[in-house]
Amino acid sequence: MNYKMDVSLNEILEIYSQNHKVGNKQGIKRAYAFAAKCHAGQKRGTGEPYIKHPLRAARFVAEWGAESDVIIAALLHDVAEDCDVPLSDINEHFGSNVGDIVNAVTALSDKDFANHTLTKEQKDILSDAKMQTNIDLKSLYVKIADRIDNLCTLDGVRPVKRIPKAEHTREIIIPMARLAKADRFADILEELCFKIEHNGKYKRIEKEYHQLLDQNAMTCKESLKALKSVFHPSLNSKLSGLKKYHEHIKDFFHSERSYISISRQMNRLVQNLENDWPAFFNKYNIELYDLTLIVSDDLLKENSGLRPNEIFFQYFDKALAPRGFYLIKYGFAASTGAGYFQLADEMDNMYRLFVRTELEYNRYLYGSIVDPDSDFFIPNVNRVDPRDTYNEQIKVYRKDGTAMSIDKGATVLDFAFYIHPNIGLHFDYAMVDESLARLHRGTRLNDGDRITIASDELIKPEIAWFNDVNTSLAKHYLVKYFQRLKPGM
Repeated sequence: MNYKMDVSLNEILEIYSQNHKVGNKQGIKRAYAFAAKCHAGQKRGTGEPYIKHPLRAARFVAEWGAESDVIIAALLHDVAEDCDVPLSDINEHFGSNVGDIVNAVTALSDKDFANHTLTKEQKDILSDAKMQTNIDLKSLYVKIADRIDNLCTLDGVRPVKRIPKAEHTREIIIPMARLAKADRFADILEELCFKIEHNGKYKRIEKEYHQLLDQNAMTCKESLKALKSVFHPSLNSKLSGLKKYHEHIKDFFHSERSYISISRQMNRLVQNLENDWPAFFNKYNIELYDLTLIVSDDLLKENSGLRPNEIFFQYFDKALAPRGFYLIKYGFAASTGAGYFQLADEMDNMYRLFVRTELEYNRYLYGSIVDPDSDFFIPNVNRVDPRDTYNEQIKVYRKDGTAMSIDKGATVLDFAFYIHPNIGLHFDYAMVDESLARLHRGTRLNDGDRITIASDELIKPEIAWFNDVNTSLAKHYLVKYFQRLKPGM
């Protein structure tokens, strides 16, 4: 992605004014002055003045069309964590809406644990659990903007610090973005993580992909020009038999593939990375460009008589096939599940064509925040290991019929710990549904199971029990139990 390092307050205000004719520009100015004073003299790991980081984060959310409270929160998002400014001061000066956003993205510190000394790992786990519990769409987008800037400015930071930041992004931030349907932001973050964690593969794909583009530049240029002449709303109105479809075309454009998308494609198709790379990396396996056709939201109305993909087939039959294009298949993007048409031109250059309505495209760009009635929260936050919050869940039932969600792959012993730690620590056997068969503690649960747990105070855990649990919660309680045992017991 093209990245702008130097951002000014005036630039943010100009972007904000373009999106909001009436707004709180004075509040944004006050927030900048407040943040600049708090961060005065602070430097980032790159050596630049710290204030440049919140400025870039604020520019991001302004570009995304955010309201003033989100831009203000982006400017202030580090003052509580890094400048020891009480959240009450932010609430007092900028209102509770801004204070709530800043609070959600502020990590816990030693002062939050007055009577306890915690390790960094423990504080990080509790901070992630706090963030996931308090996050909403506005604070999520501030966190995404913050993390994009962090990942884009890590080049001068040692790998020992870069890798954990990328891991945390993959395990916590990207799943939140996917949950909010903010797929473009998740894709950007994945690309940045890929560059950090697999830099050698990233650079090789970057080099060889652009070699492919250069080798096929002339034929691709002609094909892209032909596609634009067919689909672009200002150019395609005179095509025979397509006039009634023309009014539904809103935009058409092309873009280069992301390197992470090519890497995903390789992971699916290549058995041995080194041996198969040369045979795979050619235009017969890799689509060279992504094409996006945006059509009117009217096509979603029941009485329109058309669907977005039907418009594509009309254009394909009447305008693309006569120009030598052919359709290979209908596929699905690995990261988002979005469908696309795999097209090829006369020279066998391949393209991925995504057909989206205006609303679908805006949802891809910005996620659930574009829907006025959207609400965002993260259910069942795993406070023992927040990374497990996004594990696939199944629904099972207690003996009394009460439903519970638990990680797919959990065992009956995991289930016992979910009911209560003491039931897990003194597990005897389990019975599922109407069966009277006594099941071993390592028996896997299935979706819809109704489980009865029998416990016995005389039974004590053994180290071997770790082999029979698959959830972080059960492992946590087993670890605590063995830590409490005195040597020799």
